[in-house]
Amino acid sequence: MRFVFLIPDLETRASWWNTLSTLDSLRLHSLVEFMQRKYLRVDQVFGGTLNIMRHCSVAQSCGIEAVLATIRGFDSYGERGLPGLSYVRWSDRRADDICIIPDFASERADEVKGQVIVYLQSPLFVKANFNYRDSRVTLWTDSPYMLEICQAVYPGKAIQIVPNIISEQEFPFIPQDQRESGLLFAFPRKGPEYIAETQKHYQALGGTYWRFELINGLTIHELAKAFQRPQAFLASAEIEGCALPPQESMASGIVVVGRNARGANFCMNHRETAMIADTPEEAARCLLELESAELRNHLAQNAYQAIRRYFPSEEPTQFWQETIQRFSLMARIPLLR
Repeated sequence: MRFVFLIPDLETRASWWNTLSTLDSLRLHSLVEFMQRKYLRVDQVFGGTLNIMRHCSVAQSCGIEAVLATIRGFDSYGERGLPGLSYVRWSDRRADDICIIPDFASERADEVKGQVIVYLQSPLFVKANFNYRDSRVTLWTDSPYMLEICQAVYPGKAIQIVPNIISEQEFPFIPQDQRESGLLFAFPRKGPEYIAETQKHYQALGGTYWRFELINGLTIHELAKAFQRPQAFLASAEIEGCALPPQESMASGIVVVGRNARGANFCMNHRETAMIADTPEEAARCLLELESAELRNHLAQNAYQAIRRYFPSEEPTQFWQETIQRFSLMARIPLLR
C-alpha cells in the first residue's frame, strides 16, 4: 500500500508564465485554463502545498510508503519545500495506490482507479467537478468553517476534518521579551488595503509602539528564521485556506491580531489566543491594547498551548496511524463497482 500526494510543479521560468499571459491577452482563455489543468504549475509555494508535504512526511514516519507526485515527477521546490521526500510522476501511479488530490485539481479524482482522497483546504476551490458520491472517494477538510462549505457542495457525503501540521522544529516558541520590541509582521499579498488602513488608524489613535514590516517572497525556511523576530503578526486575509501563518505564529510565540478570515483562522479566539479585528479600525484599537506586555504574554502562552496539538508527533501522528489502519482494512475488501 502506497499513499501518493499530488502537488503542483513549482515553475520559476518566466517563459512559461509569459506564454500563458500572451495567450490570455489573445483571449484564448479556454486554452490557458486547459494548460493550467493539464500541467498543474504554480509560481509560488502555497501553504496548502506545504501542509500536504508535511502530511506526506508524517505518513512516512508512521512506517508507510508515501510519495509526492507532480506532472513532471521531480522535486521542483528545492529549498522552498521539505527535504527528504520522494517524487514520482503522476502518470506513474499504480492502480492500488491511495491518491491524495488537492482541491484545486479535484477534477482529477475521476482519473484514479482505486481509492482517492480529495483534500479541500480553500473555500475558493470547493467544486462538485468530480464524482464525489463514488464509494472510492474520501473527502478531507481542515476546519469547521470549511466543513460547512463542503457540506453544502457535497450533500450527503461524509467529510472528515484532518489536522493541519505545524513544525515546532522550524517554528520554535520564543517568549515575547526575547523578541524585537514593537515589531509586527504582515503579508502584503493578503489584504494590502487592510494592512495600510490598520497602520493609518493606529497612528491616528496616537500609537507609537508597533512598527510594521511587510514580508513577501520568502521560502518556508527563510520565513521560519524571520519568525524568530516579531512580537505580533497581522492576519490580513479576508479569505483563507488552511491558514498556516497565524498558526505558525502561535507556535512561535507571536501574538496574532486581525481577521479571522470568515472563520478559516479557527484557532483565533478573541482575547484568549488572539485578538480578532475584522476592520482596520478594530485592528488599530487591538494594537493599542497589545502595547501591554501582560496581555501579549497571556495571549502568546494560551495560543501556544492551543496550537501544539498540531505538532507532528501529536494529532497528526495519531491521525495517520488511524488512516493507515483504516485503508489497510479497506484494501482487503473488494470494491463494489
